Amino acid sequence: MVFPFVLLIILLLSIMLMTSKIEIKIINLVIDTRNRKHINDKYKIILKMNILKKIPIIKFTITKEKLEKAQKRFQMHEKIKKLEEDIWNNKDKIDLKFIELVKELKKCMYIKNLNLKIQFGTENAFLTAIFVAIFSSILSIGISNMYRKEDHIKYEIEPIYANQNFIKIGIFGIFQIKVIHIINIIYVFNKKGGRKYERTSNRRSYDYSYE
Repeated sequence: MVFPFVLLIILLLSIMLMTSKIEIKIINLVIDTRNRKHINDKYKIILKMNILKKIPIIKFTITKEKLEKAQKRFQMHEKIKKLEEDIWNNKDKIDLKFIELVKELKKCMYIKNLNLKIQFGTENAFLTAIFVAIFSSILSIGISNMYRKEDHIKYEIEPIYANQNFIKIGIFGIFQIKVIHIINIIYVFNKKGGRKYERTSNRRSYDYSYE
């Protein structure tokens, strides 16, 4: 009797794992390098984990106030400072890892809703125009195939000719990724940095499998 019960538990856990997904909702996040505080105070980030596509089992909200409390409680300032030092000392390796991570996320992340506006300026008007054109192309390629035509997706990069170097990003978005894909990414990066991991086809076998 024990074996069938254990088998049933394993089966249920497998189903939960296969159908669970993490949803990240970003509300009113503004990053502006011209301000002393680069990030606005009224942002909110909601993280949810659902099973069977619709049933929430975990949900928590990140706000400026909650982050400040966590920093004081866990002495995060020292840890963040050490992390920044580690990132700087291993910059080349981290840049490679970041590129690989973006590639993997692009294969498995689904954008359900996006309203993104970027304002960009430099001290040189010609450079501003060139960079905006390049960034627009990169952004368009970066999020292609990550959403369906009926989803609300809006993004723009606006050049600002103000004779100063700055960038301002405003974002509202809902992003989803299946837990099984996160596990797969972790596995890939633990397997020799993920460099030998290649797909035999450009087609994603799980396109639009979120609904």
